[in-house]
Amino acid sequence: MALWWLGNLILAAAIIPVVVMLLINLLKPVTNIGAEADAILEGGVTVASQLDQLTHVVHTRDSIQQVRAGVAAYGVALDKLL
Repeated sequence: MALWWLGNLILAAAIIPVVVMLLINLLKPVTNIGAEADAILEGGVTVASQLDQLTHVVHTRDSIQQVRAGVAAYGVALDKLL
């Protein structure tokens, strides 16, 4: 019976440090999750602030279409003159 207890102690002495080491290695990334989530939130806020400028893109597109139509009319007028 004493050998049984001795075997259990040796097994526990080998297993417990391995389990503790694995738990420590698991806790390192888990503690970084909060910082990573904050970084993702910051990036999302940056993207959301950039979306406000899309209204200017629509106005720019309309202006470019008007300029393109004016240039095409100018080209047609030049063809008639030349």
